[in-house]
Amino acid sequence: LLMWKLDASERIAHWRDFRNSLENLPLEQAINQTVQFWNTAPFTPYYLDPLNSENWPDPWTLIYENYYCDVAKVLGIVYTIALTSHKNNLDVEIRVYKDPITRHEYNLAWFNQGKYIINMIDNEIVNNTQFDKNLKLVKSYTATELQIEKYNN
Repeated sequence: LLMWKLDASERIAHWRDFRNSLENLPLEQAINQTVQFWNTAPFTPYYLDPLNSENWPDPWTLIYENYYCDVAKVLGIVYTIALTSHKNNLDVEIRVYKDPITRHEYNLAWFNQGKYIINMIDNEIVNNTQFDKNLKLVKSYTATELQIEKYNN
């Protein structure tokens, strides 16, 4: 049974167990497993506004509400890693890019200055050498701006 079909308290407990399973993995493996985990979340279009982080939920509200648009999945990935000991070796950003030709928007988790870029290609981790330089940065949010550190207390 997928976590997403459980009731809210069971989802939150399952998510905690998943985060605990990442603790002893190397960072890249933890990120890879987190990407695979979030790739199974059901997709809900237009749940969160990528340009207004003021209305983004905290980690537990995100899991509780159980709606996952592109932004929410990236936020879930960032929260998942940030709520493990891997946060100590991680520079975290969420970046919003737009393709000037297709107008497609990319909501990306950007770890360690682009060493790990998540949500560019489904279920894959790319890095800044593979990144399309024609995309235009629209907005970026640092871990500090997202107030991620307050969730670790």
